[in-house]
Amino acid sequence: MADPAADAPAAPDAAMDAVTEAGDRPPSLPAIAIELAVEDERWAEALGGDGGLEALAAEAAALALVAAGVAAEGRSISVLFADDDTVARLNESFRGKAAPTNVLSWPAHELRAEAEGRADGARPSAPPPPETDGPWGGEPDSLGDVALAWETVAAEAEAQGIALADHVRHLGLHGVLHLLGYDHERDGDARLMEGLESEALLAAGRADPYLAQSMPADETPGKIPKKARPRAGAKKARSDGR
Repeated sequence: MADPAADAPAAPDAAMDAVTEAGDRPPSLPAIAIELAVEDERWAEALGGDGGLEALAAEAAALALVAAGVAAEGRSISVLFADDDTVARLNESFRGKAAPTNVLSWPAHELRAEAEGRADGARPSAPPPPETDGPWGGEPDSLGDVALAWETVAAEAEAQGIALADHVRHLGLHGVLHLLGYDHERDGDARLMEGLESEALLAAGRADPYLAQSMPADETPGKIPKKARPRAGAKKARSDGR
């Protein structure tokens, strides 16, 4: 009997590369539950289908949790792969900015300390431990939601000359750090957050996203240009009463 797979068309090299880039999560990273929603199918077409997207989101989330020193067990994160129009509507609804952005985050827990009286660059509070008993015992505790905009993210990756999967991984890491209370409102906080991102990606064998970007000659050496930072706006975004 002929093997049906033998007659199947071979996947394009680009698609196979996307699966490899999106799906190879370093084995040392902890597993976290991902609730995936794919609104724009261009994400799946570019990054290995829903399986590739889920693996990429799980890797980004795990990198953030390890960087922040938060255990992954009993945690979950919802990730929406949307388009610019959807993210622009969300951005306007929750942040009052009628424009798309690359990534938005909605923390389930208020972990960011008040700016007044907080040391510049201090770490936020840890999230509460997941529920292990009661009516919802065993259900993962949601850390919040993250949404990415297709056109904006794809255009940024192309402009920076980096693989789409690498850019999504970085933005996912950045967005989950927002869920964990990190931000970049002040220089000290930005240095802390960016340092965690760079260290986490390098430790996982990935490229440092900030070193990969060119720095104008008039920028201070050793300081990340503000225009090179991800434009996530987590601290004001909330959904479902969070």
